[in-house]
Amino acid sequence: MAEQKKLIPRTPAAEKAHQELLKRCAVDLRKLNSPEIVCLCGSTRFIDTFNEWRQKLTLEGKIVLSVEIVTTQSKKVDPQYSNPSVKKMLDELHLRKIDLANEVMILNVGGYIGESTRNELNYAIKEGKKITYLEV
Repeated sequence: MAEQKKLIPRTPAAEKAHQELLKRCAVDLRKLNSPEIVCLCGSTRFIDTFNEWRQKLTLEGKIVLSVEIVTTQSKKVDPQYSNPSVKKMLDELHLRKIDLANEVMILNVGGYIGESTRNELNYAIKEGKKITYLEV
């Protein structure tokens, strides 16, 4: 029977370095013959705009990451109104979508950028993502 190696716990610094290496490798791999990945960000009150751009970008051969739960539904059917932890989880999930993307497109209909979208935009800028805006 082969001897099992004992795993040595990583120090916080080693873990951070490991995560950075994984992140750089993932970015490099996405550039190799892979379609561009675009994450759509904006207020879900403009869901028709999300749908329009999801279709347009997909037909351009891009992978599109978007919202899956529309937060402008009535308070009775929207889990975010009754459960703040769901809202927090969905916001965090959208940041992970930004991590996967090469580009973040801000759907700023009428120039509107709400609090959640502003947080996503700031995160994308911090992460060095390419940012495009629907309206300049």
